[in-house]
Order: sequence, then structure tokens, then C-alpha cells
Amino acid sequence: MNNYVSNNKNIRMIKNVIKTILGHKLIDNSNDPAATRYRNDTTKRYHVINYLISNYGLSNYLEIGVLKGDNIRKVNAPNKDGVDPGAERHIAPEVNYRMTSDAFFESIKNDNKKIYDIIFIDGLHHSDQVRKDIQNAIRHLTPGGFILMHDCNPISYESQLVPRKTIVWNGDSWKAFVEFKGTYPEIKCCVVDCDYGVGVIRIHHNAQQQSFEIPDWKEFDKHRKKYLSLVTWEEFKTIF
Repeated sequence: MNNYVSNNKNIRMIKNVIKTILGHKLIDNSNDPAATRYRNDTTKRYHVINYLISNYGLSNYLEIGVLKGDNIRKVNAPNKDGVDPGAERHIAPEVNYRMTSDAFFESIKNDNKKIYDIIFIDGLHHSDQVRKDIQNAIRHLTPGGFILMHDCNPISYESQLVPRKTIVWNGDSWKAFVEFKGTYPEIKCCVVDCDYGVGVIRIHHNAQQQSFEIPDWKEFDKHRKKYLSLVTWEEFKTIF
């Protein structure tokens, strides 16, 4: 989802588009202090992606949820695939699979050559769908590969509600990240505190599972640094 709201013209345009799609008015939370902080932050999701590509010599990149292509266009991977059904009335030139993520993964489930080093999940920000995207991504990831997720650090209770209620909307993707991190404690996970929270998971396929219960919003909000393993951009570069 595109969370950037830079001026009144953009706000009106986004309101009109989303109202047409969803059929109802949205709460304008674009001036929320957390939204303003993230909007003004110079570190973006593609910086995290490009750091990993450069640091680990990654080549094959998949982006789920391309929208206008603002992110994938800045990704420095030699081989890039983009998946987007065009639900928000945008199809960027970088979209070479115009379909849902479910349909995409179904179409390649028997293709052993469709393997990626890094997969960025930024499609439908509903936790149930994000869980499916993570599990499907794992099946098409190289050993030691990376899964990244957008909008893991929602700015407010309202911004993470499903269905959508606000202009700046993170959805409840945080639940899928927190659940995965808690279920697989051996797997290296963190959220970079930039661009509405960029979740990073480095997969290894023999990790042991344990039972884990997703916290409610109040518990998560009170201890989000712990639940997300929230780190600054500089801290992230010492971890990975």
C-alpha cells in the first residue's frame, strides 16, 4: 500500500480514489506525528532491500504488491518480478504478473526454476493474507534467503484496523510478522524502524516451531520494541 501523503492535492486524490474503491469516507490521519516522522524519514524500504542485495550478493527479487512501481523501480537486483492484480487501479510497467499473490504462487508451485533470493511482501495488508504470502514465499526462496514485509510498525490503533478506516493505513500485517517471529524463535527477524516498519526475516528451512499466541493491540503497543525486535537503520546494519 502507498502510505505517502505529501500535500493537500495528494490527500484529496487519495481520498477520492479510496472512497470510490471502498465506498466510504476515511479518517484523515495524515498529520499524525508518527505518520509525519515516517514520511520525513530519508531511509525507505528500498534502502533496506538494496543493502541486503549488495551485502549478500543477491540477484533474484520478487515484489508482491507493486502499485505504482515506486519501490521496485529503485531496487538494484539484476532479475526482478512484480506481482499485482491492479486492485487499486494502478498497473506499473514493472508488473509482469498481473494477478493476486495466491494466483501467482499457484501458477509457479511446480516450477523449480522460480526461486528467489529476496521477496518483498507489500500486497493486501490483512494478516491472514500476509501469513499465506510468507508461507508461499518460503517455498520459493533460496537457502538463507530473505523475506521482507512492509507496514510492520503501525502508527496507531486506527491505522491497523481491518477493514480500512484511515488515509494512512498499515493494516494488521504486524500480526503476521509477530506470529512468525514468535513461532520460529531460531530464525533471525527484526523490524527496521523506517518507512512504517520494514520487517526482515532470514529464512533457514530447518527451524523448530513452538506455540505462540499473538498479543492483543494494547499488549503489542506497550511492548512493540520487544515483539518486533524493532531496530534503527544503523542497528540493522550491525545485525545483517
